[in-house]
Amino acid sequence: VGVTWGVGDLRFGRDLSWTTFDDDWHFVDEDVPVQASGIRCVEGDLTITNTKSTVHLSPLANLAVIEGDLDISFNDQLTTLTGLDGITTVGGDLTISNNPQLTDLAGLDSIPTVGGNVQIYNNA
Repeated sequence: VGVTWGVGDLRFGRDLSWTTFDDDWHFVDEDVPVQASGIRCVEGDLTITNTKSTVHLSPLANLAVIEGDLDISFNDQLTTLTGLDGITTVGGDLTISNNPQLTDLAGLDSIPTVGGNVQIYNNA
């Protein structure tokens, strides 16, 4: 059984500008791995940035709660948000930006409320 509850931020991708490494989970140089499939809650931010081969987010299909921000940005091959369908809460900001292959937002349909700002721009 893998991790089901993340305390701190959870980050996937290749953004070396991240400078906080306290309670955060960093998967630098990795796209979203299949091992993420057990995650149900992130008590911080979920960031998926600058991945090179992630096409969909189905490994996150069991994720229900993000207490912080959700940021999905600069992912070269991301075509769909499928896999985020189970999210019911984003406590902070929701940002979907600069994903050149992303053509629809269907995976966000189940999120009734976002606690912060919603920013969606520069996607296909």
